[in-house]
Order: sequence, then C-alpha cells, then structure tokens
Amino acid sequence: MAKGLAIASLQILSVLLLASLGQSKTVLTNLTVYLHEFQSGDAQSIFPVAGLPNVTWGFGQFGTVFVDDNILTQGVSIKSTLVGRSQAIPVVASLDGNNTALAATILFTNGKYKGSTVEFKGIALRSLDANEFAIIGGTKQFRYATGYIIFELVSSVGGYIISRVDLYIRQDIPDDYPGIAFL
Repeated sequence: MAKGLAIASLQILSVLLLASLGQSKTVLTNLTVYLHEFQSGDAQSIFPVAGLPNVTWGFGQFGTVFVDDNILTQGVSIKSTLVGRSQAIPVVASLDGNNTALAATILFTNGKYKGSTVEFKGIALRSLDANEFAIIGGTKQFRYATGYIIFELVSSVGGYIISRVDLYIRQDIPDDYPGIAFL
C-alpha cells in the first residue's frame, strides 16, 4: 500500500511540474507601417539577381530571384518618420509568373523596437491587392514571435509602389525567460 501511495504521489508531482513548465506570458502587438518600393530609377530598391538561362529576368518570369531593401515609414508619405527596412528575397515561383514566394525580414531602425526584427514567409498572389504572410520568428523585442502580416496595396504609379503593412504579432514567452525587457 505504501508503494502505491508513493507512486501516486510521484505521478501528481510530475503532473504539477509539467504544468508549471508550460506557463508563459502572452504578448500581443499590432503595428501598421508603410512599405515604399521603387522598381526603377535612382531610388530603385528591388533588383533581379538570378534566373533561368536564355530568358529575360523580370517580375512575371518564372524562376527570377530578386533581392529588395525597401523603406518602411510610420505614415503613407515617404517623408513621414522612418521606421525601418523590409529586406527580402522574392522568387517568381509559379510557372505562369503570377505568384511570388517571399522570405523576408522587417528590421526596425528607429523608435521603441530599434534593432529588433520580424521574420516572415509566404506566397504573394499578384492578382490580389492584399496578401497575408506567416510570421515565423523575430529577434530582440520580438523573440518568440508568431502571427501574420497583411500587405495591402495603397498605390502603384510608374514603378513606385506603396503598401500598408499590418503586423499581428503574438509572443508566448516562458515566465522564467529573462531575455526580453518590455517597455
């Protein structure tokens, strides 16, 4: 009987220990920034860097790989406060040239989140004015980040594109994790 009681006690302690290990603090952050992409000219911010042989690399050509370094601002105007950069590797991933696979980082260069990043990935459908991407991680203030980002086209004139970028970030941070100081 004592042996059975000892085993039951160990099982209860194990359950309590496992429950305490699973505790975390959930932090939700919603941000809106504006992306400015220049597809040509002196301020060009996206460039084709690789593609299939014997074809002209371009936005509608399957297999074309780009790199971009786009400006992010607080407001829709390019003259509004600089928030950071969106640095990405887009690849035209569909044979018909209509879908682009994207692996990207938002790097905050000013303000409360300076030096922090949000990593995201997904497919952009050229036929849509709004596309959703999965947040797959982050650094500094955005460690443990998950969630999603919605890019919505605001305007597209002469190779200058403005998109509204809404970030919905969730962080489940272990209670005993000392590495993030929230402001």
